[in-house]
Amino acid sequence: MRLQAIGEALKQIDKRDKNFLEKVEDRFYWSKIIKTRDLLSHHYIEIDADIIYQICKYKLDELEDNVNKLLFLISKD
Repeated sequence: MRLQAIGEALKQIDKRDKNFLEKVEDRFYWSKIIKTRDLLSHHYIEIDADIIYQICKYKLDELEDNVNKLLFLISKD
């Protein structure tokens, strides 16, 4: 559920400012996260639990760092 919430928040940020996310990472990086959110929300029957586990185990620290960078940029404005 938290991956869905993060993906949805990033999706909304991208809708409001197409270039903001790219200040931290490239469009492909964020697109993968947003697409993961769509998969979790709309195609949950097709989800491979091992892949979600691997994402949580190996990718969440990087995602947290990047979201914190975004928050820092927001706080500067």
